[in-house]
Amino acid sequence: MKKKNNDYFALIQNQTECCVEAANLLEEILGKFDKGCIENYRSQMHEIENRADEIHHDILRKLSIEFITPIDQEDILHLVQIIDDITDALDEVILDIYMYHIKEISPKTKEIAGVVNRCVRALNEAAAELKNFKKRDSLHDLLVKVNDIEIEADRIYVDAIYELFGSDADDKTLIGQKKVYEGLENCCDLCEHASDVIEQVMIKNT
Repeated sequence: MKKKNNDYFALIQNQTECCVEAANLLEEILGKFDKGCIENYRSQMHEIENRADEIHHDILRKLSIEFITPIDQEDILHLVQIIDDITDALDEVILDIYMYHIKEISPKTKEIAGVVNRCVRALNEAAAELKNFKKRDSLHDLLVKVNDIEIEADRIYVDAIYELFGSDADDKTLIGQKKVYEGLENCCDLCEHASDVIEQVMIKNT
């Protein structure tokens, strides 16, 4: 019997769907933030991150015994690692809020979280279209969308840092809030890195 090859495109989309779930939860948490619920928030986010890790490790196991893959194995490895990093980064935002004793969520934090969610969703759309990588136009448009949202996140991040250091916040608040802003911005940076890998796949295979 002929061995059935693994559907790496579907596996990659399973990964990005975990990212979407985490980004949805993050935006929800920050929108209704209650410092007394931080342990529950951490538990909810960590559960998603654990499932994402399981998917990541499952892909690595499959790749370790696969001889033929639809795109270069190195590209798959690179992409799935970055996607796993996105879920980790979303989890780390909640961890930073806990570690730095953040008591209130600023309007800019909520704004950036919304942009992060849109960026992750755009990457998920691109991952769903990856199987059609030889049809450049539709996938290219989705990758441009990811990059445009990342640029928007950069702009809001700069404004947020400017406002933060122009405020009367104490040193503890400055350090903690800056860390949260950096964590959120990093989520979008990672989405952009993932889209760059997808673009390289398109270039190499068309």
